[in-house]
Formats: sequence, C-alpha cells, structure tokens
Amino acid sequence: MAALAPISCRLPAAWRGSTGAVTGRVLVLGVGNTLRGDDGAGYCLARALMECGGVEGADTRAVQMLNPGHFSLLEGYDFVVFVDAYVDPDMPPGRGVAVLELDPSRLSPEDVAEIVQNTDPHGMDPIRLLVFAYAAGVFRGRGVLIGVRPERIEFMKGLSGEVIERLVKALEALGSVLQSKGARLVVDPGCVAAWLRERCRSPLLE
Repeated sequence: MAALAPISCRLPAAWRGSTGAVTGRVLVLGVGNTLRGDDGAGYCLARALMECGGVEGADTRAVQMLNPGHFSLLEGYDFVVFVDAYVDPDMPPGRGVAVLELDPSRLSPEDVAEIVQNTDPHGMDPIRLLVFAYAAGVFRGRGVLIGVRPERIEFMKGLSGEVIERLVKALEALGSVLQSKGARLVVDPGCVAAWLRERCRSPLLE
C-alpha cells in the first residue's frame, strides 16, 4: 500500500457483489508499510499466516510497498483476497473490519480507463492494483478486500493494540471467504495473535 495513507474511498457501485462461482487458483495478498504504524496491518497478518500454519488450497504473499509492476503478482490466479488497512467511509464507528467484493468485469471500459489514468504510481493500493492487472489482461478473476480500520498512521511506529485485535477478528472473515472458494485456514489463531504482538508492535523491517 502507499506510504501516505490507508485506502479511503467509496467504491463504484459496479464493484459490489459478484457474478458467479470462482474455481481455480486463489491468492491471499497482505499489503502494508510497516514503517507507518497501522498501515502495516495487511503485511503483518500475511506474515503471521505463513509463520503459523498457512492456508490450504491458496498461496500467501506479503508486500510492503505496492507499485504498478506488482500487477504481475496476480497473473495466473482466479481469485485474490487482499488484506490491508482501509478506512471505509460507510463503516460504523464501532466496526473494525470491512469485507468488500471486487469484480472488475462489472466496470465499464470508461471506468477502467479513468482509474488507470488517474492513479499516482506512488499511491498504488490493492483496489487500483486489481484494475491495473485487469486492464493489462493478466487477471480476469475477482477479488475481496478485507480492510482493517487503522487507529494511527505514525512513522516508525508498530501496530496498535486495537489493530492487532482487529486482525485476529479478521481471521474469521478471511476463513469464511477462503472456505467459499475451496480453500481453508490451517493456522492457530493463538499463534497468529502472539506473532503479531511479538513481531509487529514495532516496525517489521524484513
């Protein structure tokens, strides 16, 4: 995700919902800059998944800073689950995790062109990455964004305690999404929580 701020936008109505069942390869992609506090949420969760058992039936990757070239990460996959810090303008104050379905095939060619043309290469995020991959023809599937609401975006700070708790709750959402695609979590939630507290309360420089 971009270093400046977590994703904060109202997605076009055309993104919402899906157009049918997904079969094929599944990717879990955690994104986030761990030098900027809670912005590192998605990266840290993906790393914790890999350390604590992983995902059966899906690949897991973690990226600290997205750029347009990362659309190649989606090549060959039919479904991608992004985990990232996300400020949903419609999210109730007490809710910390949002699940948004993303189907680029439901966008018009004009919508796709506008998103691509108006994207700052230094401000890439999962939503725009998915559109770039779709426009480039390397990804024709669908995705889900599991967004975790951040508490603080501060340079050289680790994850806040609130976001660590939200990430553990996000495991439930991730498990449900993966199960619907024929994959499943095989992690120990206790291991994930402990790894996040031990490794991500300060910037994870790996």
